[in-house]
Amino acid sequence: MPLSAQQSSSSLMKILRELDAGLMDHTSWLKVLHRSMVSGSAPSPADLKADAHCQCRFGQWYYGQPHPDLQDGPWFRNIGEFHENMHLYARQLLVKRNAGQPVAPDEYDQFMDMAIHFKLEVRGLQSDIINRVCEVDHLTGARNRNSMHFKLLEEHDRMLRNSQPCCLCMMDIDHFKQVNDTYGHVAGDSVLHAAVHFLSKKMRRYDTIFRFGGEEFLFCLPNTEAQEAYAIVDRLRTELAALPIKLKEHSEIFITASFGLASMNPDEPVEDAIQKADHALLCAKSGGRDQVCLWDIQAGG
Repeated sequence: MPLSAQQSSSSLMKILRELDAGLMDHTSWLKVLHRSMVSGSAPSPADLKADAHCQCRFGQWYYGQPHPDLQDGPWFRNIGEFHENMHLYARQLLVKRNAGQPVAPDEYDQFMDMAIHFKLEVRGLQSDIINRVCEVDHLTGARNRNSMHFKLLEEHDRMLRNSQPCCLCMMDIDHFKQVNDTYGHVAGDSVLHAAVHFLSKKMRRYDTIFRFGGEEFLFCLPNTEAQEAYAIVDRLRTELAALPIKLKEHSEIFITASFGLASMNPDEPVEDAIQKADHALLCAKSGGRDQVCLWDIQAGG
């Protein structure tokens, strides 16, 4: 895709089960097709139609409903292309067999290559989804801290190669302990989930939110200079403060958050940028909270 990091693990697991069912249907379909080719039994009428790839069970799942979590990724597009071509070549084989014409080895190989590639692409998508599940913080939907290290190293390497800027931002939900003490920990969990869900929709597609620990989160903002990052984060701060968060046993509450920004430096370890963003966060909290503080590289603070 790559798949969205904020996507819920339950949604991802549902997709995995649907893909498993699709592969089982694919195996059953191949068995019936080969039986028709070898024994001369009548093929399924659906396999002779021009839209056969839409008629099979996998096709009904693939084309019959939207898949917003998958459609932007290369795995999903490749699966559709291989699946359609596989049915196209299968139809050509069946038409020849019904007409009593011999099937050339190259024609059969062409069909089987598509069938094999289709299965490999589905398995590749499943592997990608499993990796995403392992990278997601299941409570909030943010990427977890284990995946943060690798992502930030990737961005650091990209800075070295392309001299593109990247900013990190530490966010801490203000007075979160009071939320837990007043409304309970279940309500606190709902607040964390709602905040991450809201922010993830408001951020750019290539930005990433990681759960750093507790009510602290780290944002990675690639291709972004410090002043631009400040404007982006300050907008997020304002919009988050205006967000009514509904709780099951209460009407709604409002929260604020403090933010600390720092630019990554290609000549310094990633950990240095995280520490600077954390220091900037402390400045935001000590300055009254509900604000954004930017680490000044020139002044060193």
